[in-house]
Amino acid sequence: MRQRAIARLGSGLWVLGLWSALACEPRDQTPAGRGARTFQRSCSGCHGPDGRGTLRPGLTRPPRDLTQAEFQARMTDEQLRHSIRIGKGQMPAFGGLMAEQDIAELIAFIRTLAPPGTTPAPQAAPGASAPPAPTAPAVAAPPAAPGAAALAPSADVAAGVVVR
Repeated sequence: MRQRAIARLGSGLWVLGLWSALACEPRDQTPAGRGARTFQRSCSGCHGPDGRGTLRPGLTRPPRDLTQAEFQARMTDEQLRHSIRIGKGQMPAFGGLMAEQDIAELIAFIRTLAPPGTTPAPQAAPGASAPPAPTAPAVAAPPAAPGAAALAPSADVAAGVVVR
């Protein structure tokens, strides 16, 4: 009787171990592979699973097509990192949600979306900071009403900076 109970327990543990091994997704060994998982989880909702950026409900224009050779050739890794951290246009900031390693792996994956033969943008020298990507010209805000300064968002909020 005791041996039968031990055998059942052993069988149950074996099945449980097999089930948990099958339920867990293997961790990809390449930065681009891990970046692909981050992209699917955080970016594909707007940019699409293939990175082509089709128009989605709630957006005023389609997100950037990350597969375009012109985009891949113009944007440096540092400019991509800046856009991911702080956001740009309709794109929200992900700097408070992703670790630097996650962002680096995401950039490695974005580079795999380039068409064959595309030369990526030249990278800044190590330790040097590349200028941010070109943006649309700034539009002057209308003058504020008296006493509105207390209601205006701070520069950090307007820039999408998350303070914790």
